[in-house]
Amino acid sequence: MKNITLSRNTILIYRILFAGLSWFTIITGAVLHVLTGGSLLEWFNSFKSFTMQTNLFVTVWFTLAIIWHNKPEILKKISGLLKGAFTVYITITLIFFAILLAPFYQPTGWAAFSNLVLHYITPIAFIVDWILTEAKLRYKWKYLLYWVFTYPICYQVFVIIHGTFTGNYIYYFFDVNALGILGVAIFISIIFLTGIVLGSLYIAINRKRTKD
Repeated sequence: MKNITLSRNTILIYRILFAGLSWFTIITGAVLHVLTGGSLLEWFNSFKSFTMQTNLFVTVWFTLAIIWHNKPEILKKISGLLKGAFTVYITITLIFFAILLAPFYQPTGWAAFSNLVLHYITPIAFIVDWILTEAKLRYKWKYLLYWVFTYPICYQVFVIIHGTFTGNYIYYFFDVNALGILGVAIFISIIFLTGIVLGSLYIAINRKRTKD
């Protein structure tokens, strides 16, 4: 894959645009929730979802990259292993929403705008950022173990524990009561397999682009 070279200012403007859009969406969602009678604590409950967590990850990453855009040595510390992980996670958000959730979710008004930003625009923007900029550090295959067996496992454990005590499994495909242990195990296996495939793909692309 041929590397695409952009100026530092172009990359900065790109990141400001999408970080701003993402923060606007997240903060406005909180404000509207409170103005319509909900509590801020209820809004914070939305961060139990994989979507909100991964969007927060990449939005914070964009923000730090903006702050440190003139400090390449510091920026390097949040690239590579960490940025690769966030790229895998936000890609999972994009794919699984589009396939498993979008057919059952038809929002209107602000919810439709928020859905567009959090499930499509921000994920695609971060993936594009990865394509445009993540070609200076060479990935290692062992990164795949960190990406797949850290945050994803912790999230799965959280969801199962949360659902066991509250009855709310956050996503229907984790609902043991509705699908049974085998059904949930199948979905979990599919998610982990997807993570492995995506992680392997990103590492392979990176290693090809950074090949001496």
